[in-house]
Amino acid sequence: MRFLVLTFVRLGPALVYAIGAVFAASMLLLAMYPSSPFSWALYLTILPVLRLPLMLLSVAGMGPWELLAAFASMTIFGVYLAFHPKRFLRAGFVHAHVALLGLVLANAAASTAEAGRSGASLPDGYIDWSLPLPTALLGTALIIWAALACVSTHAAIIRRIRIPASIGRLLAHRASLH
Repeated sequence: MRFLVLTFVRLGPALVYAIGAVFAASMLLLAMYPSSPFSWALYLTILPVLRLPLMLLSVAGMGPWELLAAFASMTIFGVYLAFHPKRFLRAGFVHAHVALLGLVLANAAASTAEAGRSGASLPDGYIDWSLPLPTALLGTALIIWAALACVSTHAAIIRRIRIPASIGRLLAHRASLH
């Protein structure tokens, strides 16, 4: 049961990348079928959650087809990492944290892009330190899921560090007894 729960948690970043691939596919659908209500609904559902990372990638010269290929490959890689967590621990760590940072940055940009909110309306010296949670349920669920995956990789790394250290202490203790 524990293995299934941890695998489910580790699949969070792969889901983030899969939703990015669906968003890239929705852009392609809009280009091919601009009057399709399904294409617009799909595009507008995912837009607030993943706007900034996709814009940054498109500035780098990637079109919708390249975005789709990149996100699909990251999804496949994430599924592989979720089922082989001990083999590629560092890659899983990076994979999860890139997904989480992309989501947090996307939602920070979306939460500050509100009408009527400007720096002039804030008191002098005031810094807004609140966590920018998305307004969409999808974004909130993805951030929580990706954060749990990050915590899971942190715990696995700490466990990997502690086991050799405890074995070393045990061997040192045994050597001192003889």
